[in-house]
Amino acid sequence: MKWKLLALDLDGTTLNSNEEISDRNLSAIREASQAGVRIIITTGRSYTSASPFIILLNTGDPSITYNGALIRNGNIVLRSLSLREETVYRTLTILKELGQTPIVYSIDEKRHIDNPDGLVENFFQFSKGSGIENVTVDNLLHQQWQQVIRISVFSDQTTTEMLESELNKRLGSSIITAQTFFPHWNFWIFEVLNPLCSKPVALQFLCDRYGFHADEVVAVGDNRNDIRMLQWAGLGIAMRNSLPDVAQHADYVSELNNDGHGIAEIIERHILSS
Repeated sequence: MKWKLLALDLDGTTLNSNEEISDRNLSAIREASQAGVRIIITTGRSYTSASPFIILLNTGDPSITYNGALIRNGNIVLRSLSLREETVYRTLTILKELGQTPIVYSIDEKRHIDNPDGLVENFFQFSKGSGIENVTVDNLLHQQWQQVIRISVFSDQTTTEMLESELNKRLGSSIITAQTFFPHWNFWIFEVLNPLCSKPVALQFLCDRYGFHADEVVAVGDNRNDIRMLQWAGLGIAMRNSLPDVAQHADYVSELNNDGHGIAEIIERHILSS
């Protein structure tokens, strides 16, 4: 087949508004897998949060979680990228100076918080059942941090864009940042990660293992954390429900949205017919 690998974002892409994979989408994904296409879930979610969908697909392929910080195939960790300890403290100090409420995610699938505000508490309610343990500490700056996989802030668009500008200006090449909007929750997530973390870098890692080229990859997403991936792939596809600035970077915009079996449309039109 022309296409060797299909990279699928989860929220707003493979998942509908009820956080489910429709039967039609599931059937199409499995058909593509049976035809020999590698199916790589490529998400900003933690591995624990994404694992029910990875297990449901049951393709046997690796997954990319935490926006590229973690690549796993079942229980086997293929690559894990953490923030340097010094960078963690500098990031937390800046975020607190800016009046933010950071959440520290560790590689053991725990999220640490010291003064949760209403937005954070709402997110914890939304994400109940994700399998991630919430840990409350007295002060994040007084902890010993090792293997921090990301630091997140929940906020509005204006604050998120301010944080991206400020953190990149002050921390430079020691970090990479990501933005994601969740329309059904009406808030943004701003993330700070190891500078080698991104969806396309993680996909390139897997392509090198398989002997694939970027121009043999179809990537599908809907959010700002997908833009680099859509630009990198041989065919970058934005969902019909994508943010407008995301769709501008795509080679194709799906006819159907994530609630209308858009993934099945993409697979049937661009992969199974190739």
